[in-house]
Amino acid sequence: MSFRQFPATDATGESYVIIEFKQDPAPADASAAPADANVRYELADGRHLVRDGRQFRTAGGELTLTT
Repeated sequence: MSFRQFPATDATGESYVIIEFKQDPAPADASAAPADANVRYELADGRHLVRDGRQFRTAGGELTLTT
């Protein structure tokens, strides 16, 4: 598993850090799952995010971030 961090802002200009976790697929499973299935996004406080292009949203939609 690898990860990277990158900045994002909400509608009011407040800054957040998004963490991208990328699961390294096993060689035999490389073609079995789509690439998106091996990636997840979270905020530093552990809230999960859903990616939509350059925007990220919490599951409940209470927070939308743009990179």
